[in-house]
Amino acid sequence: MSELRKKSMSTRMNERDQQISSENALPLNIKLSEFQGLPSFQSYGDSERGSRPFYTPCVDVTEAILCDWVASAQVGHCIQYHEGLLLRDRSEISSDLSTKDRARIHSVARRAWIACELGLVHLFSQKVDDDHYRYMAMRSSSPLKPPEIRTQLRIAQMAPSNRKHH
Repeated sequence: MSELRKKSMSTRMNERDQQISSENALPLNIKLSEFQGLPSFQSYGDSERGSRPFYTPCVDVTEAILCDWVASAQVGHCIQYHEGLLLRDRSEISSDLSTKDRARIHSVARRAWIACELGLVHLFSQKVDDDHYRYMAMRSSSPLKPPEIRTQLRIAQMAPSNRKHH
């Protein structure tokens, strides 16, 4: 493909993406018709400097929100599924959170790990401060369609551990 044609296609795609984004006032990877009733997202990042934007739901992330996001996200987009210290926040002993919140955090972290095992996301963390991290999932490519991704992600269980229990 010629350089001029590549540049023209890229310009048209950027213009189309900006138009879609401004019309819906939502991140590019979320279609309004599919997500009515789900929480809105805040966008962070500076795409001009090359860093990828990530989305933080305005409510606590649940397994359903994470599964729907993974199914609809564009490759390279990120979601922040927890902020804090996962090890501490999931612990019955050291966490100040309620049992319900700890269970939600644990289930979301498990589902993120399952999505990673299925090759749907890459997981990473970003240090904010001492014992304070942002936990994020970045959407990776997949030949599956969104409904197939949702189904596969919701029914999948974690791979059995090789650890021996004493």
